[in-house]
Amino acid sequence: MTHHLISLELDETHPAYQWAKRQSDSVNAFGHIGTHIDCYTRRPTQTHYRTEAVVIDCREGMPTAADIERYQIQGKALVLYTANTAAHQYGTEAYGKHDTALHSDVLDAILGQSPAFIIIDSYGIGQHGDEHMAFDRRCEAAGCFVVENVLLTPPIAEQLRQVVIAIPATRQDATGLRCEVMAICPSENHHADS
Repeated sequence: MTHHLISLELDETHPAYQWAKRQSDSVNAFGHIGTHIDCYTRRPTQTHYRTEAVVIDCREGMPTAADIERYQIQGKALVLYTANTAAHQYGTEAYGKHDTALHSDVLDAILGQSPAFIIIDSYGIGQHGDEHMAFDRRCEAAGCFVVENVLLTPPIAEQLRQVVIAIPATRQDATGLRCEVMAICPSENHHADS
């Protein structure tokens, strides 16, 4: 199996990094940039997860509730591959305008199957603002966490079988948790793990 880092790595020159640095609560702000999990009502109980992944190709549009019924995602990571991060630079206006929001009934269908995570290569699963936060809270109430802003390429999305999510320790009152996400794919040459 091969491992691919799919977390966004932002250096000190990135506009999102500079924005977080200027906030009055910069420690909390840093938890909401790059690849992260929003945690408004609950937090993941572990700092390391390895789970099977199910990828849905959303490049032509977000899934419907009927689409979700075709997948078995209980206890797994549902990966929504939108290509937003690959097509538009993270943090740009084009990135924020690319519509990758789920409909409420689709989120109900997903949460009805009890996935452990929803991972998306975009800014979240709801429209910016209140819906974004409300969808994250609904996931948290169901024991599911949304990992936002990963970077997926077609070869990785097509081969992704498992993910490893590492969450560094942070303040207990932080509402955003930066995390590192590794995609695990079959090896091209079928040799030992890399």
